[in-house]
Amino acid sequence: MPVLRWNTSGITIAGNGSSGNANNRFNNPRDIILDHANSFYIADAFNHRIQKFLSGSLNGTTIIGNGTVGSSQNQLNSPSRIIFDSNENMYIADLYNHRIQFWHKNDLSTSTIAGITGEF
Repeated sequence: MPVLRWNTSGITIAGNGSSGNANNRFNNPRDIILDHANSFYIADAFNHRIQKFLSGSLNGTTIIGNGTVGSSQNQLNSPSRIIFDSNENMYIADLYNHRIQFWHKNDLSTSTIAGITGEF
């Protein structure tokens, strides 16, 4: 298990300071979490997606969401928080869809486990 320490000079591990939807940019990132393989996942809220970055990579892969707002099982509306369980399944707070989505590791879509689907 790695030991993390704050570096006072800072190191950019993803993004370049400009908003965008390319695989190396974000639009209002809300949360970040590491998995057991030291890959990290970012809740990219206004791009309506979850991005996965392999350790050392500067480009991410969209694993959940398709970049457009929506309420189907493969879409998100401003994901704001992500956590993993002990089996590396992901739970996503899908803010403006008012729901919690469950992503079974390596699936192509999610399922709603709490809340409602869609906007008020």
